[in-house]
Amino acid sequence: MLELMRKHARNWLMKVILGIIIIVFIFYFGTVNGDKKAETIATIDDKTIAIIDFQREYQNLFDFYRQQYGDRMTDDLLKNLNLKQEAFDNIINRAIIIHKADKLNLEVTADEIRNSILSFSAFQKNGVFDDGIYRQILRSNKMTPEEFEDIQGKTLTIKKVENLIVDAVKVSEQEVHDLYRFQNEKINITFLQLSPKDFTEKVTPSQTDLETYLKVHGNDFRRPKQVQLKYISFLGQDFAPSVKVADIDVADYYEHHKDEFLKSDSKAAAPLSEVRDKIAAELKQIQGMVIAAEEAKKAHDTIYQKENFDGYATQKKLEIKTTEFFSLNNLPPDFSRLPDFTGIVSNLGKGDVSKILSNEKGDYIFKLMAQKPPSIPTLNEIKEKVEKRYIEEGSERLCKKASEDILDRMKKGEDIENIAREKGLKVNETGFFLPGSNIEKLGFSQELNEGLFNISKKKPYADKVFQISGNFILIQFKAREKSDDRDFEVKKEQLKNVLFKIKKNEYLKSWLEGEKAYMRKEGTLKVMKDIKEL
Repeated sequence: MLELMRKHARNWLMKVILGIIIIVFIFYFGTVNGDKKAETIATIDDKTIAIIDFQREYQNLFDFYRQQYGDRMTDDLLKNLNLKQEAFDNIINRAIIIHKADKLNLEVTADEIRNSILSFSAFQKNGVFDDGIYRQILRSNKMTPEEFEDIQGKTLTIKKVENLIVDAVKVSEQEVHDLYRFQNEKINITFLQLSPKDFTEKVTPSQTDLETYLKVHGNDFRRPKQVQLKYISFLGQDFAPSVKVADIDVADYYEHHKDEFLKSDSKAAAPLSEVRDKIAAELKQIQGMVIAAEEAKKAHDTIYQKENFDGYATQKKLEIKTTEFFSLNNLPPDFSRLPDFTGIVSNLGKGDVSKILSNEKGDYIFKLMAQKPPSIPTLNEIKEKVEKRYIEEGSERLCKKASEDILDRMKKGEDIENIAREKGLKVNETGFFLPGSNIEKLGFSQELNEGLFNISKKKPYADKVFQISGNFILIQFKAREKSDDRDFEVKKEQLKNVLFKIKKNEYLKSWLEGEKAYMRKEGTLKVMKDIKEL
């Protein structure tokens, strides 16, 4: 049990919730059958998983983490998150669970779907389901009630499979107490830190070294398929200025939305005279979006029937914009919030026109101008990039080897202070901190948090060195601060619930891995694409 807890050292509840969200497919409920015309990455029996499913999953994961981390979403963090692998695993796991539900003949009734939708707080007003709010939210997400009900049906089906799989999971009193101690017992360590940057001058690759490296690691430098698009936009803000708003409409909006105009220092709404212009601008924007949608539909119908994208734009004096070549895994900012953009564009042929795509700003029609297939550049094209990667990896290997040599000496009894002086390193001390949290002088490391519970006064050194933010860390036990159980009874029930969710999630993931291995062995699951090709 302790090993399970160590694996979840960081923010317990967040990891539980995130894991469950991924399993239940809140990120994206794409069709498991896929698009028969799209490139296939895997099959389960006769059901196809298309590359567009992967692209959608990847984009949704990327958007999710970008929202979570904000400005902290660096290239290094993105690399560590390994979103491609996570997206790939998610869509395979999704298909496996639905496949299992089909084999078990699990059914969800219309009443079960209806009751689950009625219970959504987002669709309620004053605690009661409001059909107007329900349809408005679905419209804003470009979804019909039938589509959402299908999604909810899949969610409930998956819940039933989950419940069957994890039915035997139990949590003991001792496990809860161990978790309490784990979260409340502080530790103090000393550490040495080695940087790969200090070893870069020792790595000097030749031309032959770089050529060999590119041959072996070519897929790491592979350029994904790129596309170039023309597009016409119909934005609400462009049509809003021409909209005339009647005073009666402003007054009506005010009466029905007074709670939006409460004064900061009271519960009373601001008078209409103070918010009239704001309401008028809002109504103009709303009507502008309606007009934009109507104009986009007219344009699309005409362009589709007459195949005159440029001619229509010229006739209507619409601006045609042309993009540079870009990858569907790295969308221009203007397109990243267009639902299903990646899936739709990936299925366009040269000269094809897309359906209307919409976001909170307006509507867009795209035409595929050209595309470049995936390719591995020559060394001359990317020599600087290959050399940089070669040196970085070489420096990292040398740094890790030097760190491991120091650890071996420490384990044999050599004093950490003496080794530090010899190597020109500084011995640092963290001060007391709670395992599982961000360590002020080091940052966060899942592996390090696991290692902390394997060291003690009798065994002061970890079994390995740890890599944090690119540096290699060697730790030595200094002291542990015992916790008391004063508030254990208060937190016991909450901790029990958290631990129960963790164990269920672990059990479910273990089942998925076993099922995946079995299905691949018997040929039910066939994977056609390696993650490096995506």
